[in-house]
Amino acid sequence: MKKLYKNYIYTILLAGSVFIFSILFSCTLNNEQKNDFLSIEVGEGDTLWEIAEEYEEANLTKKEFIGWIEEHNEVRADSIKPGQVIVIPVKGEELVQNLASEQ
Repeated sequence: MKKLYKNYIYTILLAGSVFIFSILFSCTLNNEQKNDFLSIEVGEGDTLWEIAEEYEEANLTKKEFIGWIEEHNEVRADSIKPGQVIVIPVKGEELVQNLASEQ
């Protein structure tokens, strides 16, 4: 067993390092992606359906919009609470452009 360990120590260390760095990289990538999207605070009586209607995205149906929110915020549609901050699939600059075009 010691001979086998000595022969493959560098391979084991390399595999372990790659594993650790891939986990760290994926965590930072997820945080950066969330920063690209809009964060909103859930108001009293808000539902994900109402939020989907308010921030309607042209390339997503309401069900897809709600599914995205549930997946990326690790919440369920029936469990959101007032004051909770959630990330929605709307780019911040797109929202500004949409608001400007409405005026």
